[in-house]
Amino acid sequence: MAAIPRNQDLIRELFDRALERPAAERSAFVDEACRGNVDLRAELTSLLKLHEEAGSALRDPTGPVSEQPGDRIGHYRLLQHIGEGGFGTVWMAEQQEPVRRKVALKVLKAGMDTAQVVARFEAERQALALMDHPHIAQVFDGGSTPGGRPYFVMELVRGVPITRYCDEAGLSPRERLELFVPVCRCSTRTSRA
Repeated sequence: MAAIPRNQDLIRELFDRALERPAAERSAFVDEACRGNVDLRAELTSLLKLHEEAGSALRDPTGPVSEQPGDRIGHYRLLQHIGEGGFGTVWMAEQQEPVRRKVALKVLKAGMDTAQVVARFEAERQALALMDHPHIAQVFDGGSTPGGRPYFVMELVRGVPITRYCDEAGLSPRERLELFVPVCRCSTRTSRA
């Protein structure tokens, strides 16, 4: 069997899928998902360990407090928690100025602000800001919370994540690839006059 290619999208997907499982089942999931790819397994195991260590800090009552509905970050008021990944939490928020609109705001989780994680989060923010594709949410804004954690604001898109759609529709690997190819064919933004 061919080795799984090592790339950040795959690692992020596997990391998120591992976190969806109870902690006791994660090791078996990692073994199955990596299928003998030692490098992938090592990176995924390392990320899960960092996540668990950060989670311990979050459970500490003296540690940082996460955001709540009604909190303000910059020009945005948090309305509803709508998603969570390995490093960030996504909120439906209301932009209050200079225009009023609902947006998605992704903020680095409290306690995850190591230099390496912040760099990855900021790289994701920059990569998304450069993409110009009808199937990728547009980034509107970015900044840092009063506590110094980075965030970015993007177009609010209602629907289910593409990976969940694929799972629920029971798509074959070929059908998944046929769905992902158009999404992957994006170009960087060019300046518009």
